[in-house]
Amino acid sequence: MKISNSKLHYFNPGHEMSVCSGKAHYTPAAPVRKMMEDMGLLPLWYGAAGDYVWVDDAAEALRFLSFVPPVLCPPVFPLSQAEAGRCTTEAKPLEAVPWGLSPQSIRFFESLRERGVTLVVPPWEEAFTRLTSRQTAAECLQKVQARLPETSPIVVPCFCTTPEEVQQFMSVYPPPYLLKMPYSCSGRGLHWIWTDRLETPTLRWMAGALKKQGQVSIEPALDKVCDFAMEFESDGNGQVAYRGLSIFETLPKGSFSSCLLGSEASLWNKLRACISEKSLQDLRHAVTAVLTETLGAIYRGCLGVDMLIYRRNGAFAIHPLIELNLRYTMGMVALQLSRRWMHPSAEGRFVVVCESSRGTAYASHLQMEKTYPLLLEDRKIKSGYFSLCPVTPETHYRAYVLSGA
Repeated sequence: MKISNSKLHYFNPGHEMSVCSGKAHYTPAAPVRKMMEDMGLLPLWYGAAGDYVWVDDAAEALRFLSFVPPVLCPPVFPLSQAEAGRCTTEAKPLEAVPWGLSPQSIRFFESLRERGVTLVVPPWEEAFTRLTSRQTAAECLQKVQARLPETSPIVVPCFCTTPEEVQQFMSVYPPPYLLKMPYSCSGRGLHWIWTDRLETPTLRWMAGALKKQGQVSIEPALDKVCDFAMEFESDGNGQVAYRGLSIFETLPKGSFSSCLLGSEASLWNKLRACISEKSLQDLRHAVTAVLTETLGAIYRGCLGVDMLIYRRNGAFAIHPLIELNLRYTMGMVALQLSRRWMHPSAEGRFVVVCESSRGTAYASHLQMEKTYPLLLEDRKIKSGYFSLCPVTPETHYRAYVLSGA
């Protein structure tokens, strides 16, 4: 039996912009850097036993873990440059695993290897650039629809390089519309159009998007009922396996807000209130087949497919493939939280929130600890508030579990 290497995880959200730039020395925007700083320990909760997560300050990470109830302490270890020497004596090198594979994340791991960390770093393939683009998601949508002829047809996003092309699309379909940058994720890089005219704010947004990425996509906006996703893992040798379901919520502008926590059966039951079991299983099989065909022999790692239940002519329908996220996802984190740390009878939410004002996140953290005391049963979370990352007066991004509230 093959024994897998332990992994060294690195949390690098927003990697799509690094892929778009193609630069190994890409510097993320300030909000993304702050998210990386505040939520850098998130891989503690989805890594496997014996894995590591790279941190700037291992002592601070260990301080945070010292306050975690022992039964909830993850078997994943923080690792910083100060402790990197111990990895040089490992019988097997660590496998470098970023949140999202990009030229920047590969360069980061290569720099660690140059400083003495024994690592197996994956190579960058040019195919990954196209696979990360929304263009690939649109092509996969077409293939999935071809495998599901009985489902309501979805208009495939149209990719445009000029405002005139966007206006041409708008002359064919009624409003509202959703514009997207080809390289963006988690609700970023989106712009809503509510009328059938290109007004000044939209033209300004398009000018910036076209300058940065050369294209935008446009599609009709739908009457959303529920966001959900199916999570997968590809072995890079032609096999793509379904790993679980996630149901999530977004903020009004589309950015991720929270995921439901609970058993796989309870999540499926929530969707069955709108969509039949057969339709959901047919969808799962179709998407698995298309992913296998598209990237199964190229990409190795986790990925998620965002979907949607919406209203169409008074009935419920499914959008089978809104986004293809070639990375770990918040939905995958939620799966691991539900399976490893939640009591089987408990339900709750995995929440990511950003507070713009200094000290606001810390004050909210302290208040929630008092308002929602953590209750464990059978060594699992039954109810209450549980922070997944350190929270200090300097924190802006929080990631936490809230159950039974």
